[in-house]
Amino acid sequence: MSPRTRTLAAVLSAALTSAPAWAQSEDRPDEDALFGGGQEEAPAEEDPSRPDEDALFGGDGSEAAADVDPGTTGGATERQPPLTEASGDRDADVLNGPATQSAFDTEDVIDDPLKIGGQFYLRGFMAGSEDTSLRQTSFSAPTLVDGYLDARPSDRIRGFVVGRLNYDPAMPPRATENSPANPRVLLDQAWLRFDLERTVFFTVGKQHVKWGTGQIWNPTDFLSPQRRDPLAFVDLRTGVSMLKMHVPWESKGWNFYGILVMDDLGTDVGAITDPSGSPTSQAGGNDPVNRLGRLGGALRTEVLVGPAELGASAVVQNGRRPRFGLDLSTPLGPLDIYGEVALKEGTDRPLYRIPAGTTLEDIVQDGVQVEAYIPSGLTPQVTAGATYSFAYGDNDLAVLGVEYFFNSTGYTGSFGYPYLLLKDAFNPLYLGRHYGAAYVFLDRPGSLERTSFNLFTLGNLSDRSFTTRLNVMHRALTYLTVEAYGSVNYGRRGGEFRLGFDVPEGLVIDEQPVPAFSVPAPTFQLGAGLRISI
Repeated sequence: MSPRTRTLAAVLSAALTSAPAWAQSEDRPDEDALFGGGQEEAPAEEDPSRPDEDALFGGDGSEAAADVDPGTTGGATERQPPLTEASGDRDADVLNGPATQSAFDTEDVIDDPLKIGGQFYLRGFMAGSEDTSLRQTSFSAPTLVDGYLDARPSDRIRGFVVGRLNYDPAMPPRATENSPANPRVLLDQAWLRFDLERTVFFTVGKQHVKWGTGQIWNPTDFLSPQRRDPLAFVDLRTGVSMLKMHVPWESKGWNFYGILVMDDLGTDVGAITDPSGSPTSQAGGNDPVNRLGRLGGALRTEVLVGPAELGASAVVQNGRRPRFGLDLSTPLGPLDIYGEVALKEGTDRPLYRIPAGTTLEDIVQDGVQVEAYIPSGLTPQVTAGATYSFAYGDNDLAVLGVEYFFNSTGYTGSFGYPYLLLKDAFNPLYLGRHYGAAYVFLDRPGSLERTSFNLFTLGNLSDRSFTTRLNVMHRALTYLTVEAYGSVNYGRRGGEFRLGFDVPEGLVIDEQPVPAFSVPAPTFQLGAGLRISI
């Protein structure tokens, strides 16, 4: 990977996702800095309110006499001989096996093998819409708490667990039986990593694996049942249960992966757009993997060809159509270009063919028929993009980027969107046929040494609706990050990013009449967040 590519990858990773990186970090915070240690203090006086250890652990409160002879039955030495010494009795040695050795008597033990940390994330959002007063503007204030345990007893074994708590005071505890609980507890990651002769590396358990090179649209990210929200500060998706085997070819810089998938990967879904990360942020589809026939498999190869990095991947799972992917990233003059192609035959969920110009009123009142169908042949999804990074000022970096996404199964117009919502087939950011994006990133410009800016414009080119958003991230203290954003929606009303429509009288759902109502189109969003990561 070229130096420019490495710089760009680091910058865009922080700008586009800002996802927690505890599981990958080798440099963890110093405990003295976290908890105020580092200086010797005078011994504290004994606290009389603290329970006596004998009371806590079942002792009788008496102390052993200082002059006890170890040779008597009262001596602890006779009751428990040292484990590292032989008893001198040949029969006892044979029956008891080899002497046990304490790890603390050798160099096998490492200092501080367990780290504890996490993330505390407070957010607030407001979303304005047309013909809606400020008092009626929607508001949400989700809280996310992640806690992790990171065990590294040696440099060849690592265990990692992340638990998550979601809570939003603006949501009811549980609106329906099918709605998520509030508060809600999730398991984000739980994996064990080890190696075989330092040649084959295994990771077993619930984990995150991301494939592909796309920054906004990532169709080859097969090992997650949900698409990432590219505008969010933090990736809210949880991990997937799998067994991953990694074989690196270090002399060539190549990598080979084989994966056994133990979750339902799902398919044909859109990006997570709910700010609370629920309910669609949970891994897995609707069919649990509780039979051997439901286990999935995946293969991936990553190779270097000159300055270019190439990847090829494939995923199969019973009940889902096989998926194949190719991705590329390479420098080209002053640019870094990237792209990916996802292929499968047909779709796993039906598409809907709605006659051009049809409205929801036509379907309800005039009985216009909507055809559900599965397309034949290959259904490719293609992402292509380029970035240009340059330095300015004394020590400032800027990145300009553009990206295009072609979705062969997307819709060419917005007239059928209300019907897709009713059929639970509305897939954000993967709904239209053609998409485009442009973005600029400024990393700590000028005297703002702790502040970064990221400006995006995303557009559904098929229905001609757009959104522009500015993300600002400021490192206020060592472990405290302050975030803020503002976005506006514009373009054609009824499009994906200005989704507003009117439902006429006469609509019947599940044999129940639905009264007429209107959905106002969104106009702007404002949000802020406080994040502590240790």
